[in-house]
Amino acid sequence: MSTAIALRPYYFGNEDYAPVSESSRAIKNRWQEERNYLRSSATDWLPTIEGTLNSIRDECRDADWDSEGAFPVKERTIDLAAKIAVALFESLPTGIPAPDVIPEADGEICITWTVDAGRMFSLSVGEHGNMNYAGQFGRKGGVHAWQPIEAANSSVLEESIVDIVRYIQRLYKLPSGRSAAR
Repeated sequence: MSTAIALRPYYFGNEDYAPVSESSRAIKNRWQEERNYLRSSATDWLPTIEGTLNSIRDECRDADWDSEGAFPVKERTIDLAAKIAVALFESLPTGIPAPDVIPEADGEICITWTVDAGRMFSLSVGEHGNMNYAGQFGRKGGVHAWQPIEAANSSVLEESIVDIVRYIQRLYKLPSGRSAAR
């Protein structure tokens, strides 16, 4: 038993490991799902996002912050991204991993969930007040669209992200018994 426990992370956490049998592929897929689930859950990622947005505020407020001609990330953009992050945090089920939050050279902020090369969802927000988003869901297709953001009223914002929440949930198979929302 201890040998199996010691070997499991090596084989199923190692990107070079290629399962041979169908059973091995199923085990590797399950291990990856669990690893994604355990990496960071919706119960603890909001403080991390707030810290990242504060870093973006400090490091990306001036033009050319990337030394390649980037536009500054404006305070309005950071505020909109923060409001969207809070609304998503409150709407997503427990167990959804933390997104990556990345400043973009065009002055927008990108919030991205990535499961693997074929399953990801990103949304970008800018001071223009629109949310652009795109997602790939493996064999289940994809989506790309934009919509205006009404962030002044939290209930209107929650209504405007209902589809976004559904798209993010499509990326993850949560263990049974997880609540659908807070």
